[in-house]
Amino acid sequence: MHSRIRIVGLNCPKCVVGLQATLEALPGVRQVAIHVEHGDVDVEHLQACDRERLFDAIEQAGYDAV
Repeated sequence: MHSRIRIVGLNCPKCVVGLQATLEALPGVRQVAIHVEHGDVDVEHLQACDRERLFDAIEQAGYDAV
């Protein structure tokens, strides 16, 4: 599955490293591509890792997922 999620508050390239590690640590996540210039993230994941789990991880990292 593929999910594109808009992230509010992600404007620092250095912050990408932490968020990427957080998302990659989720079971079922295969690939993460964060685009600071667009303010979104593309996640390739198994169906078992649903969007709600992705949103929760993003919000726990201190960002708002839209």
